[in-house]
Amino acid sequence: MKLKDRLAFQTEGLRDNKAYHQNLDEQGLLRLFDEELDGRYRQVLITTGTGAAQYVLKRDGSYRRTAKALAAAPGGGVPDHDRQKTYLLSEGENIPALVDLGVFTPDFRIVKSKYDKYRQINRFIQLIDDEFAASQRKSLTILDFGCGKSYLTFIMFYYFAVKRGMDVRIIGYDLKADVVEHCNAVAARYGYDKLRFVVADVTKDKLYDEHIDMVVTLHACDTATDYALYYAIQKQADYIFSVPCCQHEVNNQIKKAGELDIFLRHGIVKERVCALLTDSIRASALEDMGYKTDMIEFVDFEHSPKNIMLRARRVRPPREKELPACRALAKKYGFTQTLLTLIDK
Repeated sequence: MKLKDRLAFQTEGLRDNKAYHQNLDEQGLLRLFDEELDGRYRQVLITTGTGAAQYVLKRDGSYRRTAKALAAAPGGGVPDHDRQKTYLLSEGENIPALVDLGVFTPDFRIVKSKYDKYRQINRFIQLIDDEFAASQRKSLTILDFGCGKSYLTFIMFYYFAVKRGMDVRIIGYDLKADVVEHCNAVAARYGYDKLRFVVADVTKDKLYDEHIDMVVTLHACDTATDYALYYAIQKQADYIFSVPCCQHEVNNQIKKAGELDIFLRHGIVKERVCALLTDSIRASALEDMGYKTDMIEFVDFEHSPKNIMLRARRVRPPREKELPACRALAKKYGFTQTLLTLIDK
């Protein structure tokens, strides 16, 4: 930008969660890079009015250019109202999981036919970033239940380790030995030495027994979600991100008994109501266990009917408020709900 008759560069930083700005000349900007930035970041994406380039830190302390992103429109870019949405995971970034998924080409361009998938993955990362954008945490231990081969675990590791520069450890659990073997091989190929995968059943096996900061459960089937949530509660995990799947438990038991009967007449409506009822009970249980809990649309319904995320952050000690009503509802309509049962045992 121009200040009076000279060219200036404006920088923005955070101090005590407040944004502050500096206006620097060219030499001042280079000094800032030398003093504050050089060598501190494993990956840097530099964007200007005419283009963008990505650099990765080498072992000798120098940076290697790895990709050139698409050039901006001539004349300093496009007007604000015409700009495309900015995503946390940008085109041009060296994100190996997105290449393996076929979302990025080998030179880190978005594959047009995979743009919806690209948006969904960014939506997942954005929901996490909403919680961590202002965080001062330097390290994080995460358990991921029912990780499968979705690659979201790898993308989550990239977000915390590369984008945020945190010392992050992630353990992914899955029931299938071949899936775990494959994922460990991929983590080794990416150089993610603090990401590992283990064969385990959350409903019965002994799991990681040290301090946990965050629990993730994406599409863990039916009551496996409840066991993962209960594990997070027991370990007093600070953060929970859960996208439940296959909520059959209540649907298989519920009986007509009153006001809800109108929703139980037709199978397709009954199935959806029972899924929503299950997740509502889970959200209420988390609230009573001390978590501030949101129920968020994870992806558009047209892409997946399993589109609700429970996002929870521990903010207070447990207290009984919602659970008595949940127990009364379960008793009246003749069903059990696993998370309720686990909390009450």
